[in-house]
Amino acid sequence: MEGEPRVIRCWQCGNEMSVVRAQIGAHVECPHCRSAVTVPSQLFGAPAARTIGTASSARAHKSPATAAVLNFLFWGAGYIYAGRSWGWAILIPNILLTFVVLRTLVQESQGVSQGVPCSITLMGLVINFLFGWHAYQMVKQQQLR
Repeated sequence: MEGEPRVIRCWQCGNEMSVVRAQIGAHVECPHCRSAVTVPSQLFGAPAARTIGTASSARAHKSPATAAVLNFLFWGAGYIYAGRSWGWAILIPNILLTFVVLRTLVQESQGVSQGVPCSITLMGLVINFLFGWHAYQMVKQQQLR
């Protein structure tokens, strides 16, 4: 029967909801948790649609470790790797800041000491770690979607 409802489970909360054939491929909002659930064609006996080279399949193949290392070394690079264009807004100032730090280090090696405290270096490592951890978590969450 064309309009006979079927039951699917929400991927987020696990609760059941009813859908009809006309909703195949559509994003249906779960009435319990408000998550978007895609209605699969297999539910109504149709073969699964095969997608080639979609954005979501490309996201699934991103490595969380690569995103973390990129973001640890260059703030914003891991976000760009993860497909977030706003990572450029972080990466470009970070590169400029890196040049300023390198210039300071060169001046210190030439005897023009400006006295960069050790606490600033330690704080930089902590910030690098946090940026790396955030990019890692972002890619892991993308893979779950």
